[in-house]
Order: sequence, then C-alpha cells, then structure tokens
Amino acid sequence: MEPVYPKAPLEEPKTVTGQVHEQPQVEQQRLLPPTYDQATAAPAQTSGPGVTATGTAIPAVTTGPSTTQHTVIVVPGSAYGPEPQDVQCPYCHNYTRTRVSYRPNSRTHLIALLLCLFQLWCCVCLPYCISSCMNTNHYCGMCDQYLGTYLRK
Repeated sequence: MEPVYPKAPLEEPKTVTGQVHEQPQVEQQRLLPPTYDQATAAPAQTSGPGVTATGTAIPAVTTGPSTTQHTVIVVPGSAYGPEPQDVQCPYCHNYTRTRVSYRPNSRTHLIALLLCLFQLWCCVCLPYCISSCMNTNHYCGMCDQYLGTYLRK
C-alpha cells in the first residue's frame, strides 16, 4: 500500500534575498498589543493637550467619576422548613439538597419535664426521639456548611 501523504512538501518555501523591510521602533510598538499591566492599569490623566513627534496636537484625556457596581445578597431569615430542601449553597455554589439534623430546644426539654412531673417515666425520652419536637438545622449536602435553622414554634 502506498503512503497517502507525499514525502516532500508540495511547494518550496519562498525566500526573499536582499530586501529586508524594517519598521521604525515607534511603528512596531504601535502594532503590538498592550501588555497585561498596560491593559488593566487606569488610563492616565492629563491636564492639557499634548503634542506628538510630528507636531500635531492630541486632545486632552480626562476621566469622569468612576462608577462602581455593588451586589447585595439578601438571605431571608426563615427560608428553610422542617424537611430537606433543594437550594444553591452560598459557599460552594452547587445546587444540592440540604442535609438536616435535629437539635432539642427549650420546648423539647419542657415537654420532657412535664412528662416527668406526671410520672410518665417511660415516655420521658419520646420528645427527644420525635423530630417535630426539635429544631431543624440545615447543612449543605456537598460542602457540609451550616445554612440555617428552622425554629419550631
């Protein structure tokens, strides 16, 4: 089987002998793109018109007041409910379902104390086992950061 590609280039490279065009240094600098530092730096402020090497006037460059844009993120106080929810985590920015854990609150302890006072010893642990008697803490399912609490009323 013969090779598909030729062994030698199809066209010979053209070389120009004797003529070398060199551009002046000023024109070369004008053709080059600016460096990163030049592109990100603030523009220079001048007080009056300047003059180029050829004697033509350059209009003055003035900068107006800079406008900055502020982004305000408002996090609602009670956005979380008693069940896991699908949210965008403000820490890792992933869309995920929250992981919940239940923590006893003062109402849980009060119910257990009342059960103890009524001498229902076998039922004292029930408020600590029932999730509807405790607060619900929500955590990110990806980065495990605390997101908020649903307070039982």
